[in-house]
Amino acid sequence: MTRYALLAILSLMLPMPAPARADYPFSRTHPSTLKYPELRFTPPEPVERTLPNGMTLYLMEDRELPLLRVEAYVKTGSIYDPAGKVGTARLTATVMRTGGSERLQGDAIDEKLEFVGGKLEVSVGDEFTTVSGSALSKDADALLEVLAEVLRRPVFPEEKLALAKAQMMEGIRRQNDQPASIANRVFAQALYGKESPWARQPTIAEVEKLSRADLVGFHQRTYAPNNTVLAIAADMSVDEMARRVERWLGDWERRTLRLPEPEPVKDAARPEVIIVAKETQQANLRVGHLGISRDNADRYPVRVMNHLFGLGGFSSRLMRDVRSSKGLAYAVWGYLGEGRDRGVFETGAETKVASARAAVDAMRQTLSDLLEKPVAPLELSDAQSALVNSFVARFTSPFQIASQRALLDVLGFPEDYLRSYTREIGAVTAADVHRVARAHLHPDRLVIVAVGPAKELRESMAGLGPVRVISPDETVR
Repeated sequence: MTRYALLAILSLMLPMPAPARADYPFSRTHPSTLKYPELRFTPPEPVERTLPNGMTLYLMEDRELPLLRVEAYVKTGSIYDPAGKVGTARLTATVMRTGGSERLQGDAIDEKLEFVGGKLEVSVGDEFTTVSGSALSKDADALLEVLAEVLRRPVFPEEKLALAKAQMMEGIRRQNDQPASIANRVFAQALYGKESPWARQPTIAEVEKLSRADLVGFHQRTYAPNNTVLAIAADMSVDEMARRVERWLGDWERRTLRLPEPEPVKDAARPEVIIVAKETQQANLRVGHLGISRDNADRYPVRVMNHLFGLGGFSSRLMRDVRSSKGLAYAVWGYLGEGRDRGVFETGAETKVASARAAVDAMRQTLSDLLEKPVAPLELSDAQSALVNSFVARFTSPFQIASQRALLDVLGFPEDYLRSYTREIGAVTAADVHRVARAHLHPDRLVIVAVGPAKELRESMAGLGPVRVISPDETVR
């Protein structure tokens, strides 16, 4: 007897499901007609403390597991790299962790953390540096001691600096391996300018010249308790967390900081087609212009617009029009980005070289439709529901809540942002989406970047504007 025959016999022996009871209130109700109460998101508030030295703490108890998790946000990043020394912030962060302090050198830090099963990592972005770690609550002092040494007293040993520079230079040598990375870099340079802190890239020559003194100076200028926001969740009381942090970081000396403000972004990019010559089987496309600041009053309608336009996965217009209906792209997305000064409006796709022009035309048509056609009620409500549900799902632990609150503090968002987000998203109307699309999206200002075979792309992109061909090693504007 075959396995399938045996399964068939067994299925006949199973009892038949009972018919729906006529008196059951939902026996004739289709799932699509069910109504649900409005989702109300009221996240618990972290306890906020400020140490005498100016460090801000966001603290939350978490009794689920005997763990302590910590994240320090230092308001310094690559936008503060000195001119001609791009890469300073990144090297500083790397060697702070690998080099350690005089009392607790980098290798000793590794051994100490390994012994207690803890971890500590440092990463750097444009605007802030993150130092994050975790350990068992019983080993809280061991973790906080390491955190304090890394933040306060790094010594930047020459051998660790040399290793970090070699790794960074190897990354620069390999920066043209991935077409998507090339497209992102060239697109940013085209919009912001190659010398803008929002687009500039380190060169091998610059990195070679960076010295220990550069890292020491950068640390002294930008790392201070009054420039740091700390988030902690642990299996202990808030008061105990605060006492432990004050023990290790309370005497970190406050400093007067004068961080230079980046030059305001100039909207100087002109509409054009930039082809980056690279022999590939597919084309990487970026189409767009400068975006808005994150304190723009239209931020909530913009987020709804972004979801239905190009960030909503398979429910987004770009995915539906360019990929599903026309089969012109493996991946396609689009959004109006928010930045400290100006974000970017970007539509992007990966497609066959032969389909590159058709994909650009389809993306531009979807953009035009967004400006001209009203948003359907169901499309709007689906976008709002998806945004609210995904937002709520980001706060499944006390640490996530504390960390998000600290990050929002660093980025300058209003204090009630978490509490008001779902309400503000729910209040967006179809007219709001149409209004912000017409106010902030400009089809006549589009810069198009295409990475792929130059000859084929030059021919296919004819008629979209002035065309220039560059190599992956060239910079623009």
